[in-house]
Amino acid sequence: MIEFRKACMDDADTILKLYNDLINAIKNNVHTPEWDYGVYPKEENIINAIKSDELYVGVMGSEIVSSMVVNHTPNMGFDTVKWNVDEDYDKVYVVHLVAVKYEHNNKGIAKKMLNYLFDLAKENMIKSIRLSIIRNNKPAEHLYKKFDFKYVDSVCVHADERGLKEFKIYEKVL
Repeated sequence: MIEFRKACMDDADTILKLYNDLINAIKNNVHTPEWDYGVYPKEENIINAIKSDELYVGVMGSEIVSSMVVNHTPNMGFDTVKWNVDEDYDKVYVVHLVAVKYEHNNKGIAKKMLNYLFDLAKENMIKSIRLSIIRNNKPAEHLYKKFDFKYVDSVCVHADERGLKEFKIYEKVL
């Protein structure tokens, strides 16, 4: 059984390893989030998310098997999007860096993580959940569509050291 909770600083090394191992495992795949450890995600971003109580983990037994950042901070390019729900970001969740430990792929963990996210949103009276997906990340796009996230727009942004990237923007109205 999997349980979800906020990450704590004691989890930091395990979470950082989860992202690094996942990136190494999928780097030769065609459809990936195009992550490059140290560039995106950056270690400092993950640590800051833990310190800000914005990083959630999925735990099976004593093993951290998944991670995601949930906050109210819009991604680059979100200011140009016409959203389905016109709400201030204090009533909107933005989801970042959804990851499942590679050895646990295709076990329904991402689906359970999203269901946890929806419960959390309901509990906190959130009106909408927003996210961006790198243009070629077909597995993530397929997952979000199955959970009624709707395509809203595409944006091209200069993403720090990653250069110009195209993102598909999705929203789930609650």
